[in-house]
Amino acid sequence: MTLTSALAAANSGLATVSKRADITAGNIANASTPGYVRRSLRVGEIVLNGQGQGSRVLGVDRASDIGLTRERRQAGASTARADIIARSYTELNRELGAPQDGTGLFAAYQTTETALRELSVTPESPALQNAGANAVNGLALQFNDQYALGQNQRISADNAIARSVRTVNSALGRLQSLNGQITGLSANGDSAALEDERGRVLDEISAIIPIKIIAKEFGQIDITTEQGVFLLAGNVFELKFSPAGVIPPGAELDDGSNRLSGLFVGEQKLTPNTQGPFALSTGTISGYFTVRDIIIPDFLAGLDSLAGDLVTRFSDNNIDPTNPDGAPGLFTDNGLALDPSNIAGLASRLRVNAAIDPSQGGSATRLRDGLGATNIGPLGNAEILNNLLDAFTNGNAAPENSGLTGSFSSSELAAGFSSILGEARVNADAVAVTSLARASALADAELSFGGVDTDAEMQSLLLIEQSYAANARVIQTVSDMLDILMQI
Repeated sequence: MTLTSALAAANSGLATVSKRADITAGNIANASTPGYVRRSLRVGEIVLNGQGQGSRVLGVDRASDIGLTRERRQAGASTARADIIARSYTELNRELGAPQDGTGLFAAYQTTETALRELSVTPESPALQNAGANAVNGLALQFNDQYALGQNQRISADNAIARSVRTVNSALGRLQSLNGQITGLSANGDSAALEDERGRVLDEISAIIPIKIIAKEFGQIDITTEQGVFLLAGNVFELKFSPAGVIPPGAELDDGSNRLSGLFVGEQKLTPNTQGPFALSTGTISGYFTVRDIIIPDFLAGLDSLAGDLVTRFSDNNIDPTNPDGAPGLFTDNGLALDPSNIAGLASRLRVNAAIDPSQGGSATRLRDGLGATNIGPLGNAEILNNLLDAFTNGNAAPENSGLTGSFSSSELAAGFSSILGEARVNADAVAVTSLARASALADAELSFGGVDTDAEMQSLLLIEQSYAANARVIQTVSDMLDILMQI
């Protein structure tokens, strides 16, 4: 090797070592940066006329595992869906209340039964009459509040779908731009930082809808849903969804009214929980659709069935001889008798009969004397009160959409409905915990593979320092030799 070639080799070594030092320092500096993937320098040998002439930088590699990243994203999408469903059930269960809670709908049932029982023993007591009127009114209000809670959650889920769609479409636009920038650097530049940013955007999308990545030349990628619908292929194919704003009682997806929107890309239907070949199965959007189209409708239908049971129980003319045939009983559909063809939304319209409501010109004494009474009856007469109590406590066939079979008293029916919801919450929590454990394990595995070990990077810096010193020593030696030669 000539002095010139030795000097060239040492200079190339210094350049390579300097680049490696930059990369190692960057790894250490970004050890805790979310989405950062450890870099390493890819180095090759310079060969001229069959002789080694030093080293050169071939590129920068990112320590990524495509398969592991794909599994982690899929697990994250499943976790996101499970978490939304679990939170929905938890909120419904908390507000509905369980038999042991002392609050919520079941507690209102118990309060009403207790008030009617005590009043039947002491029918002449004005205090117990008022307590009875307040109890049945409180029970009706509980139905109204529970229905409002369900409707609000349904509307919130619909709005969340719309926000998620906007987020995905915006992220797809950013990916399209990043694709172009990465292509511009892929030939002779370091695109690792842009690839990290693209990875973060992909993580954002994959949590909302499950996706597949198709690698292309020059560092570009295409994106499809798991079912194969293109979202990015050079151009962006945006998601389409129309928020409802207001959701009427009983509204269902594809009921012909177009009140609830599905999810589309062009003409392809991606709506979760449908039978289409492209329906999404995981991700936050799937979770919100499940809440909007399955969980809340089932909850509201159950409430309506319980409300219908209350109205029906107290509409029998044998309970109250003073009440005319066909007239509303103790509980009403917004003041009217029950219309079996108009059950949807009944829980929101449930009202006590105005005849016993002092705020509507009624009197609590009519619990004892009868809804149609025009005069004060015998103070100790508990006949109608006993009939009301029997109607409340007798076992009737469980109504349709309650999820129960068999005969139940009013309180037993409420307890059964609460238990069904509680069981659903427990199952949803179990799914969420299992999904989270798998996602966390995959995230840890990915971090172990592509994360930064600062101790190892510090050791690399020591080796880099030694390599730099060795190359510098070669240059100094060549310089000394040239000086000697010049002096000869």
